[in-house]
Amino acid sequence: MILSVEAVTAGYGNGPDILHEVSITLHEGEIVAIIGPNGAGKSTLLKSILGLTSLRHGTVHHGSRDLTPLPVASRIRSGIAFVTQGLNIFPDLTVAENLEMAAYTMTNRSEVQQKYAEIMAFFPQLQAYARHTAGLLSGGERQMLALGMGLMLSPEVLLLDEPSIGLAPKVITEVFQQIQRIRDQGTSILMVEQNAAKALEISDRGYVLELGRNALTGTGASLLADPKVGSLYLGR
Repeated sequence: MILSVEAVTAGYGNGPDILHEVSITLHEGEIVAIIGPNGAGKSTLLKSILGLTSLRHGTVHHGSRDLTPLPVASRIRSGIAFVTQGLNIFPDLTVAENLEMAAYTMTNRSEVQQKYAEIMAFFPQLQAYARHTAGLLSGGERQMLALGMGLMLSPEVLLLDEPSIGLAPKVITEVFQQIQRIRDQGTSILMVEQNAAKALEISDRGYVLELGRNALTGTGASLLADPKVGSLYLGR
């Protein structure tokens, strides 16, 4: 088990609890989807894993390491990367500068250059825009850049928050293909996604959150076939 969230209750500052005793697991080589209605606490769960919320109860483990008392920077250094939704690149910097910024904890310049080359080989569509301002990229290209930035530190776990948000259907398909490729190259992925059907199609397992609590869990295929999931979350 590469990531374990055990009975986590969390919120923001002194505000009310958003998550209530939520538990999830992620195994090596998996894509796991977190789905549910707006306000279910899906993004808060990812932020709690990274240490961006007030954790009031429960634990977060990366492998055998207890991350619960650790600050955000230590969790990132342990091998967890987070690609946020929406504003997840630096639009005024070039594509190359964005990737270099993402490697801020790497002190060996040759290692940064090697990883940069690997990311460009993985996302060849970014190569032509390396010296272009990132704000000029299309929505799909921006998401590829955000994924590339998340991979610069070679994480074992990649947290993705709404990777398809605001993208055209064809581009969504391309992004989800890239997510599968990332998993196939050895990075385990925990993904929050409003496009529940698309997410479950590529996921090994999934969790449904409702009002900040665990509601359902199962394989991606079983949740896709579940009539309740279909009527409530898949528009069937």
